[in-house]
Amino acid sequence: MKHLAIAFTLFITLSANTCKNTATDMTSLMDKKWVVQSVTGKALDLPAGTETPWLKLAGDQLQGFGGCNTLMGQYKLDGTALGFSGVGSTKKYCEGIQPTETAITGMLGRVDSFKMDKGLLRLMGGGQELATLKAE
Repeated sequence: MKHLAIAFTLFITLSANTCKNTATDMTSLMDKKWVVQSVTGKALDLPAGTETPWLKLAGDQLQGFGGCNTLMGQYKLDGTALGFSGVGSTKKYCEGIQPTETAITGMLGRVDSFKMDKGLLRLMGGGQELATLKAE
């Protein structure tokens, strides 16, 4: 009986720590400018002098910059589940940046979760890493 009580106490303690980490991950995600480091495992290839694409989650809104155009949309966050909807952008044309913006907006439509790893935000989809971002 004593071993059962110890095992139960250990289980509760570990479960509580897991919940706390998820809550910490969620709050560390919000209201920060996340600079895109890579999409589908590839570093960004941007023309010289181009501002690096970034994303920000504020309230229930996605804000961002794709390298030329402003990005916008909605997101839903529940634990480590994360999904984007209604993603759109302004429609300016900038030479050499369209492939990067297309990759970013396409990737956002496939995101279903996230991981925090050593200060990096990893957007995941179907168990695969879709993008890596770093807080600025």
